[in-house]
Amino acid sequence: MKKELSSLFTIFRNIICITFVLLVLLSVPTGWVYDLWAGEGTEQGQRPSVDVQRLQQQEDIETCFLSNTPVTVNNRELVACPLARLRDSEQAGVHMHHNSGVKRSVSVSEYIYADYPIPPLQRFVQGFVGGYYNRYHLLKLEDGSWLCVYFDDYLALTGADNYPTGYVRYTTTEERRMLNQMAEDYDVDPVYVLDMYRYGKVSWMMDVLLRLAVCVAAAVIVWSIKKAFKMQYLIFGTKCPVVEILNSWRKCYEQYIFCGFFVCFLHQRNTI
Repeated sequence: MKKELSSLFTIFRNIICITFVLLVLLSVPTGWVYDLWAGEGTEQGQRPSVDVQRLQQQEDIETCFLSNTPVTVNNRELVACPLARLRDSEQAGVHMHHNSGVKRSVSVSEYIYADYPIPPLQRFVQGFVGGYYNRYHLLKLEDGSWLCVYFDDYLALTGADNYPTGYVRYTTTEERRMLNQMAEDYDVDPVYVLDMYRYGKVSWMMDVLLRLAVCVAAAVIVWSIKKAFKMQYLIFGTKCPVVEILNSWRKCYEQYIFCGFFVCFLHQRNTI
């Protein structure tokens, strides 16, 4: 009986550790960290200043585009689009590397697509790699029409009283294809997108290091708690099962952090 419980605990522990490491390395949004230093103003991705206009109706979209006016939008209803784009566009393209003397190529797509309407599995996949790909949204304007917006999608999770400063631009081929599909259900102009994303703020290698640092910090916290309980045991002479549990979790977690470092190392080799 004890052996069965121990096996179940080991399986449960491994699942939790693997899930946590994968979520931190692939999914957890970090864009808000880089936006802390964005400042306020009329540059794309900054917090809007008093000089930034609010786009409220569809008929003003073309005017804002032609005049290159800095605009933002109010926090209203959002609909996720079946398209996501690399946060660091420098990562896109074909990368060559040598593996055991053999020259190989690895292709990283700038966009990832989903069917429309988005099936639950594909929505999950887009969200799971959300640390590296950023999703598009439709936002409902005051006149009832919709506008395609592109901002750091952590704002869709946290909500925002004020979205960043942005500029209306023409859609790319991929964006227009996606909007033509959604135009059957939403009153959206597939020609324009309000781009509020601050390009260049994320370097994928620095972002990987930040995510690994979070994993290491979590391991240090577990180790510190275990040490505190162990000190209590040495002082009072009372055996504490929490120490054994935390020690078991720490060893398992350290193994998966090492695996994370190894995966990131291979990924770096594939993109050099």
